[in-house]
Amino acid sequence: MADQSSPRCWRTPIAGRPLRIVFLVLTAWVVVSPWAHGQETKLVVVPAVAYGLPGFDDNLWTSEIYLSNPTSSRLDATIEAILPGYTIPPDAWFSCPWTGRSEFHIEPGSSEWYPVGADLCYADEAVGAYVFRVTEGMVISSRMVNHDPEAIASCCPMLEGFGTEVPGIPVDELPNAGAHLLSTLVWHPDRCGPRTFDTYVGFANPFEAEVHVLLELAGDSADLSIDTLPREITVPGLSWQQILIRPPTSDGTICRSPAMFDLRVEIDGPLAIYASVVDRSRQDGRVVLPLPME
Repeated sequence: MADQSSPRCWRTPIAGRPLRIVFLVLTAWVVVSPWAHGQETKLVVVPAVAYGLPGFDDNLWTSEIYLSNPTSSRLDATIEAILPGYTIPPDAWFSCPWTGRSEFHIEPGSSEWYPVGADLCYADEAVGAYVFRVTEGMVISSRMVNHDPEAIASCCPMLEGFGTEVPGIPVDELPNAGAHLLSTLVWHPDRCGPRTFDTYVGFANPFEAEVHVLLELAGDSADLSIDTLPREITVPGLSWQQILIRPPTSDGTICRSPAMFDLRVEIDGPLAIYASVVDRSRQDGRVVLPLPME
C-alpha cells in the first residue's frame, strides 16, 4: 500500500465549496497472485462506503464492513485502496487516507464485523469505495445504515437503523464493456408534494483508465416527457461517482404517483455499477445490481 503520510491531494472549487480528492496509489494490480503460505488472492471492490454522510431529517449514513470465512483455513484481507469521488451535480464529499486497521485475519468458519468509524480519515464525513485484496474463499460485503447522529458517537456497537447491503464484487467479475440494465428502480416525477422515492446510481472504477458511461431510460419507462437523465458521464480511473436520478417537478398542471423505471447503462470498460432506491417515508434503501443486456 502507498505511504499514507503523504497522499497526493487536489483542491478544486465546485459550487462555491472545495472538493478534496485524495488518491491511494496501488502497488500492483494483479487480480490473482500468490500470497503468504501459497494461498491465491483476488481483488474485491465494495462499491459504496460512507461515514457520517448527511441524509434527510438530520440522519446520517454510515457503513459497516463484514468479512466471512466459510472455509476450513484462515483467510486474510487487506485494504488495497480507497477510491475517492464526488456526487453529480458536484458537491464536497470526499474520501481521505485510511488511518485505521488495514489487515484482517478471519479464522475458519467465522466472521468479523468492522464499523467504518472515526478512524476512516481526518474528517467528519466521507464517501467512496474500498478495494480489498483477499485470499480465495473470503466473502466481503457492507451494510450502509441510516441512523441517528448520536449512534455514530458511540463508535463500537453495531449501528441501529434501516440499512441496505452493498456486496463486494470481485474485480474480474465487474460488468464489462457493453450494455447493462438497472431494473425495478423507482422515482417520483411531476410530484406535487415531497418526494416519496429517490434513486441514486453509483460507479466505482478500480482501474487507471477512465470509463465512459451512457445512460438512457429503457423499455416501457422511456417516457421522453420526464427524461432528465445526464446522458454521458466520464468516471476517472481510481475514482467513485454517484448521481441522483432527478425527475422533473410538477408545474401544478399534472401530479404523478411514484413509478417504476428501468435504466440502460452502456460502458466502454469494466466498472462497478449499482443503484440505490430509497423510500423516503422511512429512509429505507435497497441496492440494485446491473443485469447484462443482449
